[in-house]
Amino acid sequence: MKLRKLGLAIGAVALGLCLQPNIGWTTRVYAAVITGTVTAVSSGTIEVDHHSYQVKANSAAAKALSSFYVGEKVDMVMDGPPGGTAVISIAQHQGS
Repeated sequence: MKLRKLGLAIGAVALGLCLQPNIGWTTRVYAAVITGTVTAVSSGTIEVDHHSYQVKANSAAAKALSSFYVGEKVDMVMDGPPGGTAVISIAQHQGS
């Protein structure tokens, strides 16, 4: 009887460890970095290579948006697949 309870306890602990949020985070796919030249900047949007992107409110990109100017080369990270999501990070492109 004690052996069965021990096996059940070990199984419950293993299940609990597998259900932790950080296990699921390792499988999250981040969008590729979009690199291009800034062609326009306005409040809440940035245009890179004549494609307009929404900037997610209260994100690192929103805070850094005012520091980018037309003609600069930038790297942007989206919060999902490109096209239907918002920019969450903008940084000056390195190594140009």
